[in-house]
Amino acid sequence: MVRDYTCFIVDDEDLIIQRLELFFNELSHRDRRFVLVGRADNGLNGIEEILKLKPDIVISDIVMPRMDGISMIEQLKPELPRTQYILLTAYSSFEYAQRAIHANVLEYIVKVPLREADLDRALDKAAGILNEVKKKEAEFQSLNVSVLENKYRVRKQFFNELIRGEIPSHRASDFANRMQFHFFQANYCCFIVEMNTYESFRNEYSAADQNILKYAITNIIEETMMNGGSGVAADLSDNRFIGFLSWENNRSDMETEYACQSLGGQIVSHLHQYLNQRVSVAFGGPHRGWESIKQAYTEAKHVSDDFYYHTEKIVKTPMHRFQYHNDKKADFHKKLADFLMWVNRKITKEELEKALADLNQFVTDHKIHKSIMAPMIRDLYRDITKKFKSGNKLSTEAAEFPMEFMAFQEQLAYIGDFTFEYVHAGQLLHRAEIMSAMHFIEKNLKQRLTLEAIAEEVNLAPSYFSSLFKKTMNEGVISYINRKKIQLALELLNVQDYSLLELCEEVGIVNEGYFCKLFKEYTGDTPKQYRIKMTRYESK
Repeated sequence: MVRDYTCFIVDDEDLIIQRLELFFNELSHRDRRFVLVGRADNGLNGIEEILKLKPDIVISDIVMPRMDGISMIEQLKPELPRTQYILLTAYSSFEYAQRAIHANVLEYIVKVPLREADLDRALDKAAGILNEVKKKEAEFQSLNVSVLENKYRVRKQFFNELIRGEIPSHRASDFANRMQFHFFQANYCCFIVEMNTYESFRNEYSAADQNILKYAITNIIEETMMNGGSGVAADLSDNRFIGFLSWENNRSDMETEYACQSLGGQIVSHLHQYLNQRVSVAFGGPHRGWESIKQAYTEAKHVSDDFYYHTEKIVKTPMHRFQYHNDKKADFHKKLADFLMWVNRKITKEELEKALADLNQFVTDHKIHKSIMAPMIRDLYRDITKKFKSGNKLSTEAAEFPMEFMAFQEQLAYIGDFTFEYVHAGQLLHRAEIMSAMHFIEKNLKQRLTLEAIAEEVNLAPSYFSSLFKKTMNEGVISYINRKKIQLALELLNVQDYSLLELCEEVGIVNEGYFCKLFKEYTGDTPKQYRIKMTRYESK
């Protein structure tokens, strides 16, 4: 891959400066890799400008007023270790040669006479070293990522086996010591972090991006814990992460409650702020020792069952559990049977929403545990499909109800939108709603669009809209939005040269690194590479 190398010259002789500027001007016609970005007339001015511009290559005289070239390089090296330095001198001096070698200077060129061949050779050598440095940095970064990914995989396997009781205490202790988990002999509590809109998450992101986001979520949970104590976190399974918060001194129940509420609130806030991911957090009670790990997890898991009747971004502790009315199962089952009998092909959207609101109100007043409620909701979905199967064009496409990771209200909203589409099959109602969503996206492409905002615009539940959009367009909503934003960026670059920050502002993507990643995924080039190609094409 051809890349640009920025160059800077430092010399106190005007004739040498002019000669070098002419050299770079002529070089630009035969070798576009090297770009001159600045000049200075002594070492002190050189330091100031070079630290601002951070060039790849510095060409400097040795003997200059105020500060010589080698002293300048010695001060710059700690700040700019990758920059390559080429020295010019009109003097043959063993002392200068010794200092240049000690400063790890790349080339030592006699400037009287100054030969272009010597400069060409020195620049090529610098480019080769810079390429090698960049390659090794990329390999090292890839190795770091690989090590990090393996660490998280090992953690995930360890904690899954641990909470299932498959690892004996002595093995768990040995492993924890190797991984530097030193807190299980202190006071600790287990907590579970659950992603609130996991069905949409699975629809919107590729498997690779899901893994990247899960690594990021784990990191943020751990960094948040470090602010107030110590502990560890790991990806557990699907939409759940496990964590253990530890503390040294004994705490009262109220102190423990406060610490859990505080940490949970910070985790919820940070994940929404930094990754735009909505989560809820459930804590178990305090424990001590390896033998209590499974019980600590079981307590946190039972508390997390309450998420089923919350919307999002909730912190739950054992002190704030729901009271369940499982004895109301028969009453609610009859309500579902009455609802199924009432549903027909003539119902309006408003009538359907009112009927579902009545069901929701009953459950708000009399919560039934998820283990009992979820199968009844799944049966309702199945029975609606059976009731309207005859002659229905959608019958062969009716997917399994994606309810596993949905809260109760999400499930009801999904069933409502699905039912209305199903009983009015053939009227192409939702094709119009997808078209409306696409128009809304196009109109607001320069804004930060969210799945929830688009679903609200077309009056569909986010989880159902996400599923429907992907089924209709064979592409997730976020993927579609990103593709459209990059197409807009290409249109803008074809008109004029934008800076990276300007492009991000024009297409509504705040993170420059994320924008570059998307741009390269869709075009194969970075924005800068694309613009260079366009410039070359236009000049032909």
